[in-house]
Amino acid sequence: MKVLGIYDGHNTSVAYVDNGQIIFSASEERFSRIKLHDGRFDGLPWRSLEETLRQIKGGKPDLVAIALMPPAKLFALVIKDIVSQRNWRWFLFWLGRWNKFGPLEYIACLVYNYFRQIRILYMLWRHGLLSVKRQWFNHHEAHASAAYYTSGQQSATVCSLDGKGDGLCGAVYLGTGGDLIKIKEISKYHSIGYFYSIITVGLGFKKMRHEGKITGLAAYGDCQTSIYQIFEKMFTYGKQGFCFNFSEKLFQPPYPDFMDYKSVWEKIVPFLPVDFKREDVAFAVQKLTEELCSRFVSQAVEETQEPFVALTGGVFANVKVNQRVLELLNVSGVYICPAMGDEGLAAGAALRAWAKRQKEEGRQVKIFKVDNVYFGPSYTEEAIKDALEKRDIKYVRYDEVELEIARLLHQGKVVARFNGRMEWGPRALGNRSILYQPTDKTVNDWLNKRLKRTEFMPFAPATLIEYQDQCYRPVGDSDGQRKEYEMDYMTLTVECTDWMKEHCPAVVHVDGTARPQMIRRETNPSYYKILDEYCKLSGLPTIINTSFNMHEEPIVCSPDDAIRSFLSGHLDYLAIGNFIASYNDQKAKNH
Repeated sequence: MKVLGIYDGHNTSVAYVDNGQIIFSASEERFSRIKLHDGRFDGLPWRSLEETLRQIKGGKPDLVAIALMPPAKLFALVIKDIVSQRNWRWFLFWLGRWNKFGPLEYIACLVYNYFRQIRILYMLWRHGLLSVKRQWFNHHEAHASAAYYTSGQQSATVCSLDGKGDGLCGAVYLGTGGDLIKIKEISKYHSIGYFYSIITVGLGFKKMRHEGKITGLAAYGDCQTSIYQIFEKMFTYGKQGFCFNFSEKLFQPPYPDFMDYKSVWEKIVPFLPVDFKREDVAFAVQKLTEELCSRFVSQAVEETQEPFVALTGGVFANVKVNQRVLELLNVSGVYICPAMGDEGLAAGAALRAWAKRQKEEGRQVKIFKVDNVYFGPSYTEEAIKDALEKRDIKYVRYDEVELEIARLLHQGKVVARFNGRMEWGPRALGNRSILYQPTDKTVNDWLNKRLKRTEFMPFAPATLIEYQDQCYRPVGDSDGQRKEYEMDYMTLTVECTDWMKEHCPAVVHVDGTARPQMIRRETNPSYYKILDEYCKLSGLPTIINTSFNMHEEPIVCSPDDAIRSFLSGHLDYLAIGNFIASYNDQKAKNH
């Protein structure tokens, strides 16, 4: 059974699922070159849909699954949220929180979602797919599905947390026997993801884009600061999870616009010390997020009695939070969806639709474990060669290009690598990556400057799986048994060994952790060959891997994107397919 998945919102994407396995998935941003392309404002995912349909090779899907809650259901959920607060100050605050529209916002919400539906139907009509049966799914159900149906676990506690989506900021499901049973939901009004974004904006960064910078910055903060206690008092915790006490603990009239992050930050500032440092604020919000999320997951496990957890949603893009969850005493293992953000919703909706159809037809739902996430487009050698020659790029072709890449890395060169299928999710995992040796601690300064980036987290390490225990400390349970987890997708941090800190300092954060990608021969033979050869030359089983893109641009998708970023970043070498181009050769040619 073939299912086409579509998501039209923030980081809009399209996916194609065949018999419960993701065959293709890509975000529109990779084709449009608009960072975190939002289908509501930047245009629907026309390019990624066309690329996906090419993968189906002209055939129609059996079903279209859309990650968008039907308008009437969403409207009912919004009204239920307002009434269920059981607090008159809270009720009045939210009823009139939009300075311009007041209560009309809720009517606008209903009308706008109908408009979104019509736009999606128009896109399907343009591609001859309007006659295909459709199913619509709640934002967090799609998130949870992307995690559960790729985890390989027949039974799991599935936790979803993000800023907001379809009226919610979080949900807990019990994944069992191929089905998802909803345990509880958290209203968007209590979002820890939203609070984290407020702090991101307040410290001078962009919401829904630079939260990862705050995670890195937090390690430089003072653990003795009183700011954490100030933030902690803004939340309470109950049976339904955490509650963000806007009206009770933070706001006095005139109330700020909920969607204006900066005006909410300005209401927070008077509570902070006059001479506060941004590192301390970052530390406080990071610690608060770790504490709330850990408690949320621990409580979910107590309710489901299922100790293995699958995590998804933008909040669980926070690698430090994921480490804390893994360390919980009542958690036996963790799986983090590799596409935990909204880019995973199209695949999640498609997987959920497939599972429900299987159930309806009385068939067993097999939970597949993804063994890699290279679900995007690839390009032929001829297409790559044409792109190089179109830009008049001097190059050399190698039959065993991996050996040459390893040699260049050993010589201390920066190599941008473009090869095979593009990765699914926000991380570059070797096929659209910039590579470098892990010994130079200053690389974070000079390479980020070259790429026009501002980062506080070190570059991530890619490590041969055989050397995992030499480089990273295992996480065990109370009996000392190793927990069930993997580090293939840069989704969590772990403690580095003393050996790693001494020999590969460029990938170790100031707190002694790293967010690794373990490289397996069977999942990416070409990438494995590079690391294996580099290890033979240097004695080190690890290299630096950072995403192949300039600052504020999406990760490269096509050969043209790769060539443009290579030249803009003044990178030493471009390894694109079996071809290698030197930046110095291009400069010499132009002079």
